[in-house]
Amino acid sequence: MTCPTDMVRDKRGAIKISFVACIGCGHCMAICPEGAISLEQIEYEGEFQPRPVSLPRADELLALLQARRTVRRYRPDPVSRENLERLIEAARWVPTGANCQCQQFVVLTDPARLDALRQEVMEHYRRYAAELGGDSPGYGSGQSPAGQSPATMHEHILAAVPSFVKNVDAGRDRLFFDAPAVILIHAPRHEVLPGAACAFATLAMALMAETLGLGTCITAYASLALQALPGLARTVGVPEGNEVHYVLVVGHPAEEYRLIPPRKPAQVTWA
Repeated sequence: MTCPTDMVRDKRGAIKISFVACIGCGHCMAICPEGAISLEQIEYEGEFQPRPVSLPRADELLALLQARRTVRRYRPDPVSRENLERLIEAARWVPTGANCQCQQFVVLTDPARLDALRQEVMEHYRRYAAELGGDSPGYGSGQSPAGQSPATMHEHILAAVPSFVKNVDAGRDRLFFDAPAVILIHAPRHEVLPGAACAFATLAMALMAETLGLGTCITAYASLALQALPGLARTVGVPEGNEVHYVLVVGHPAEEYRLIPPRKPAQVTWA
């Protein structure tokens, strides 16, 4: 049976549906060839839609995945509200654990708010860089004055913090790359696999952006800082109890890629 919680069963030649563990995914209604199932008990905010007749071909989807590149130079032109809404719409349709649909978004486009967030995040990393250099009395104590232990960062990101701070202090925006829009992807901590839901949503937005001629960059420095500074996350609209998993900058690329760099061969075990 298609029901992920086994609530649709064949009982002596008749179909019995129980709502005890129903997660409201709608699979039963979407797959029923007779249209005999109604989910009036479930509060949907829209109507079931016919499945598209045509879908992108396999080679087209692969080409989109190959063409997507991380962009770190943007034109100052604003991203239209319509296009930002299309990114969010793409993110609504990703798979989520137990159909929780827990991914939520804060979209920042106001230059003053973006600059204020940039300054707060960079102050966090300035403290961190001083700590890494041994200039802080808390260095090596396990929990840093910057709010994170070095153990919470991948060694690659950790090693780059001093250079990252120097670049920003020299006037190069290595956090948001002067992009006109920044999207925080967050979710309630108590939900089922919130990190996975936010990861899928972020990828969906990045791919949709590519089809709209927009560029994106997932900036881990921003999400790590907002995880370490939940009070800062609150100030930009992330509700209490939610955690920022990804930060996506969006804008019109000021650079054009002509080639697709190679990738490592897939590590596969066939069994």
